[in-house]
Amino acid sequence: MKLDTSKASISVLGALNMDLIMNLNRPAKPGETVVGDKFYTAPGGKGGNQAVAAARVSNSESVSFFGFIGDDNYGSELKNYLKNEEIIIKNIKTHKNSHSGIAIIFTTNSGQNHVNAVYGANEKKDLSLVDVFNKNIKSTKILITQNELDEEITRECMSIAIENNIPIILDPAPYRDNLDFDYYKMADFITPNEIESEYMTGIKIQNIEDAKKSANLLVAEGIKNCIITLGENGAYFKNENFENHFKPHKIQEVKASVAAGDAFSGILGASLASGEELNKSIDTAIVGSALSVTKYGAQESMPLYDEIINAIN
Repeated sequence: MKLDTSKASISVLGALNMDLIMNLNRPAKPGETVVGDKFYTAPGGKGGNQAVAAARVSNSESVSFFGFIGDDNYGSELKNYLKNEEIIIKNIKTHKNSHSGIAIIFTTNSGQNHVNAVYGANEKKDLSLVDVFNKNIKSTKILITQNELDEEITRECMSIAIENNIPIILDPAPYRDNLDFDYYKMADFITPNEIESEYMTGIKIQNIEDAKKSANLLVAEGIKNCIITLGENGAYFKNENFENHFKPHKIQEVKASVAAGDAFSGILGASLASGEELNKSIDTAIVGSALSVTKYGAQESMPLYDEIINAIN
């Protein structure tokens, strides 16, 4: 079972990283060595994660990816992984003199994650990607992006989406304090987590009431639709006409939360692109995000649509 999506209807603009993941009781302090119990490599990058999340709940070749890799083994692996997920990869540009993005991730037994990234080719200010984007979005029904690539590239691609009446989901991660609200107001939806929301509003989120205050402030600043993801507490939605606390989906065990936010944005985008109404799309994304933390890895943790439906039922 899949969402009823059409070919190239979901465009994802973002980074591809190879994740080097270690599981520890806790991260080491300066000058200290902490011995972990698990190490593995896995394809990642927020953009790549979102693309796989969307692809696993959608029809074949519904997702097109736009981004950069380096001319190295990691780049080839990252590209091939997306291809195996039936994602359109022709719009990924290879930079000869750059390494592919790398992220060293420490996960703890409590399910928390600490990400340290060197973006490599992802940081290139190569505006030719904007031209590639402009030429390959005729079928696009939604754009999913984040703050991973060069700001000008992301702004230009969002401007093209706006000109073509394509809705935009923007995950404000990694948070960058040089980005103003005019940038975030370009998006139709923003999906910050508690930390990113705190950076944007100054409100520390410790409960649902704090999330409500933060969402109210963001909408007052001109954000069209704000969805603050709250992990085990679900999500809080707010726009000018409606607000709601969406309940969480309870799970038995957390293995790694490294890509939970990416799962949410990717599945939300796919559901909206298929024509599902917003409330149902948010609920579906919450369940998919919860299922992702029951598995190790980033892209590998993304659930299939059948798994989401079975969990809902």
